[in-house]
Amino acid sequence: MKVAFLMGNRLSAWHTRMYEPLLSWGVDLKALTYRPLRFPLEQVRIPYEIIPNRAETRTLGKRIREGIENRLVGTPVNEEPAGLSERLEGFDLIHSWELFSADTEAALEAKQRWGTPVLVTVWDNLPFHREKDAVFAKRKQRARKEADRFLVYTHDSRKTLIEEGVESTRIQLIPPSVDLEAFSPAASPPKNPVILGVGRMVPEKGFEDLIEAVGFLLKDRTRESLTLRLLGAGPNEEAVDLLAETRGLGEQYERVPVLDYSELPEFLRQGTVLVLGSKPTPEWKEQFGMILIEAMACGVVVIGAKSGAIPEIIGGAGLVYEPGAFDELAECLRQVLDRDAFRESLTAKGLEQCRNRFDRVSNAKQVLSLYESLVR
Repeated sequence: MKVAFLMGNRLSAWHTRMYEPLLSWGVDLKALTYRPLRFPLEQVRIPYEIIPNRAETRTLGKRIREGIENRLVGTPVNEEPAGLSERLEGFDLIHSWELFSADTEAALEAKQRWGTPVLVTVWDNLPFHREKDAVFAKRKQRARKEADRFLVYTHDSRKTLIEEGVESTRIQLIPPSVDLEAFSPAASPPKNPVILGVGRMVPEKGFEDLIEAVGFLLKDRTRESLTLRLLGAGPNEEAVDLLAETRGLGEQYERVPVLDYSELPEFLRQGTVLVLGSKPTPEWKEQFGMILIEAMACGVVVIGAKSGAIPEIIGGAGLVYEPGAFDELAECLRQVLDRDAFRESLTAKGLEQCRNRFDRVSNAKQVLSLYESLVR
C-alpha cells in the first residue's frame, strides 16, 4: 500500500510518531512538505520530500516584486505547494490534513483525475472556522462533500465536523499517541518540586498566568526549593521573562528556549507537575495538547486550562481550571505539591491512561485498519 502523507509545512517528529510503525507493517508511507518549514525535520522518521512552493517557482523578478509588496503593504507571499496534485499520481491513498488546506484541495484534484481515495485529518475544533474567507469556505465545502473519510483526534473535532454537516459514519476518532519506550518515568521523582511549562511563547498559551500562580505560591516562605522551568521561545518570551523577574521568582525561574525533540523526555522527567494554560480566542482553542500525554507518560502530573480538548485529554488523570484564573491554578498546584498520596494517584492514572488510550503501537494498528478499509 502506497500512501501520500500531507501535513503542509507542519511536518514534525511529534506529529508523525504514531505513523512510524506503519513502515514496518508494509505501508509505503511518504510525506510531501514544503517551505517555509514550521518545524525541524531532522528527527522525522518517515520518508519525506520537500517540494517547491508557488513562490519558489516564480521568476526572479516576480519573487522580488512579491517580496517588496509583502514588506511595504503586507501582501502575502504565496507559500502553497506547486504542482502537488501531479505528484500524487500512483499512490493508493492520500492522507491529507484539514478541510481548508491547499494540500486537501490538491488531494481532491488527484482523486478526480485518478480515483485515489482521500482521508483528511481534522484538528480544527471551531465549527465553520475560516469560512469568512471565500477561498477557505469553498475548499471546506468541497472537502466535506468529496473526501472519503475523516480522521479526528478528539471528540471536540468530531462534533465540529458533524455540526458542519459531515455524516458521523464518515468520521473515525483515533487520538495521537506517545512512544512509551522513549517517554517513560524517571527512576525516582525529583528531590525538589519542579513546575514545568512547555510551548510557544505567545499570549494564548497562558504562561503569564502560570507565573502569576507560582508567584502567589512563593509568598509562602516554605517553598524556597520550588522551581518553575519553562521550555519555549516566541514573540512573547521577553514579556514572560520580565514578568517572572517582576514577580520575584529570581533563581527559582528558568527558561530553556529550545531543545531537540529527543531531549524532551529527560526534560519532562525532571518535573513534578506540568501546566498547559492555554487561553481560548475567537480564532483558536487548544486542539489537543501533545505535551500532556508526553508528560503523563513520563510520570508527571498534568494541570490544564479548560480550553478546547484539554479536559478531554486529561480525563481523570489531572486537574483543570478556568482559563486565566491564576488563583485557581495556584490552588491546583498547591493540591498536587502538598498532597503526596493525591499526587501519586494522579501519576498512576496518567500512566494507565497513556497505556490504554495513547499507546503508539495500539493506535497505529487502528490507523492501518482505517487505511486498509479505504484502499480495498
